[in-house]
Amino acid sequence: MNQLIEKLTAISGKIAQNWVIHVIMNAFMMLLPITMLGSFAALFKGIGIESYQTLITSTGAVTVLNTIYQWTTGMIGAYLAFLVAYAFAQHTKCARSEMAVGITSLACFLICTPYIIPEEPFAPSTLPTTWLGSQGMFSAIIISFVVGGIYLACQKGHVEIKLPEQVPPFISAQFSSLIPAAIAMVLFGIVSMVFAGTEFGTIHQLVYSMIALPLQSVSSNVFGYWILMVFLYGLWFLGIHGGMTVGPIIMMLFMQLQMENLAAFQAGTPMPHLCSGDALTFGTGSIPMLVAALFIMKSEQGKAVSRMAVLPALFGVDEPAYFGMPMILNPIIFIPWVLGAPTISVFGTHALKLIGLLPYANGTGGSAANLPFFMGNLMSYGTPGLIWGCVMFAIIVLMYVPFVKAYDKQLLDAENASAQE
Repeated sequence: MNQLIEKLTAISGKIAQNWVIHVIMNAFMMLLPITMLGSFAALFKGIGIESYQTLITSTGAVTVLNTIYQWTTGMIGAYLAFLVAYAFAQHTKCARSEMAVGITSLACFLICTPYIIPEEPFAPSTLPTTWLGSQGMFSAIIISFVVGGIYLACQKGHVEIKLPEQVPPFISAQFSSLIPAAIAMVLFGIVSMVFAGTEFGTIHQLVYSMIALPLQSVSSNVFGYWILMVFLYGLWFLGIHGGMTVGPIIMMLFMQLQMENLAAFQAGTPMPHLCSGDALTFGTGSIPMLVAALFIMKSEQGKAVSRMAVLPALFGVDEPAYFGMPMILNPIIFIPWVLGAPTISVFGTHALKLIGLLPYANGTGGSAANLPFFMGNLMSYGTPGLIWGCVMFAIIVLMYVPFVKAYDKQLLDAENASAQE
């Protein structure tokens, strides 16, 4: 066990030294207050109790929760466009004002985002939020690095406006950013114009399509479903909302099969489809890791985040763990999160069906998306699903143990080093 932990720590340390990953992780860490508030708003809005839903609707609280979610998590792409460039500038020292690099990147992101010009004169234009949220995250990261690269090139080439020394440093720093900001905005203005004349329409759509389209060839069987689930968590590992990207494809491939199983279940006849895009659920991603962390972690950061994040994660809100631990871009968590848990869930469920210990999924589990994992298993598979789901969950928690120990050791070393400074 100790040798495994040491190897995982060494591998994690080498990957974490990559400055690109370091920049993106810093940006996500700065987003933590925003994502946590948005996550809790989604949690309180999504509690599936009829009397509670009636209460928040009648009092107008649902509107408040929707508004909070929209302008926090619902705008994550726009926030990342600023924060990744800001973190890039902090790391590379490519400009005298990190704020200017972040603002320039946000402006370029918005330049590439389509808006609607009304036909009536003097009527205000509208900016749809489609690409400002999770669907625009990956393009926001790309734009941020391009803008940062322009600032870095201008700095190395001494391409800047220099003011006399008598000018206050804050003002001088902003003027030094004028030329790289102009180059970046003109570049992305041209990019926006070029893509407007293509079938994609925007660079956001191109990037999104490059992620989603390769999945279109995945067929609706257990191996295809496993590939989709690994890809889903792989996107989350990169900080991209995997559910938003892969979810529609899973629905396209499997929805018809689920509806046919549901119709047969309601009619009391045998369900026709062994694989209908279903598996015993272990939650939406972070809960097994958090349970392992609650029992194992000794670092202050690990204990604080796991205690805070476990309750939201139980109801499907994983962002506090994804961004707070963090799990995103954390190489030591990659194997159990992206590869291990989906493999155990998908192929373990399929094997239990084949040997007759688990019935076919009845198609009702989709309505339990925001409920604890054992409720979804009970709804989809009945009592056998509840029992085997808990067994599978325990297996996944045990799988996380060496990886959580390795990460905790890394956090403890960092905390001890910080205390000695």
